[in-house]
Amino acid sequence: MPVAVWILDAAHGGKDFGAISKDGIKESEFVLEAALEAKKHLERNSEKVILIRDEDKTLSKEERIDIANNTDADYFISFHMSFSKDESKRGVKVLVVNENEENYRLGRLVRDEIFSDLRTNDLGVIKNNEYKIYNNLKSIGIIVYGEYLSNKEAMNEFDAKSYGMMVAKAALAFRDKVLLLSPVTEPKKTQKRYWRLCIGYYSDYDEAVKAMIKEHKNGVKNAHIIPYEGR
Repeated sequence: MPVAVWILDAAHGGKDFGAISKDGIKESEFVLEAALEAKKHLERNSEKVILIRDEDKTLSKEERIDIANNTDADYFISFHMSFSKDESKRGVKVLVVNENEENYRLGRLVRDEIFSDLRTNDLGVIKNNEYKIYNNLKSIGIIVYGEYLSNKEAMNEFDAKSYGMMVAKAALAFRDKVLLLSPVTEPKKTQKRYWRLCIGYYSDYDEAVKAMIKEHKNGVKNAHIIPYEGR
């Protein structure tokens, strides 16, 4: 399988903090940590990653789009967080850049992966009408909005590293890959052998996701979906 190029965009930065929680969590810092974590997992699984920013600096939306379009990027993911005056509001949404089925499929995978680990509100995988300049992207692209920084309880369950890992896991599933948490090495002869349990195969992806979520709720947190060909 050829290597794919992913553009990861940590929103805000520099003088633009984005939203700030009552505890002082800055959106710009939170999403940068998430993007760096996603980069680590994607590169570990043989994908190429370009970061729009890897430090706390200011970039306009126009500059971000130019960076993305002037590379041979295949995919673009922008990391954001949500905020509301209503401190009880919570949920995750994904905005789809340019309407086509591949964009929606990537968006649904990210949404489903987050919901397999997190109990929150589904705010949808919807058309991007908030940042129309992102519709100038040449690549497949989505804008992910994590939990509400304004909801302290929600943020206790949603950390930056998990955010990045969940997005990376979904991105790899989009590429028909499985997230490897550590580099593959040859096992030593002294290692104990472990056995993997498979619970079935599904022709419908949504049914497979439902089965995976059920296993997660039953405590099997490392249950995951892999592509299967054959019978």
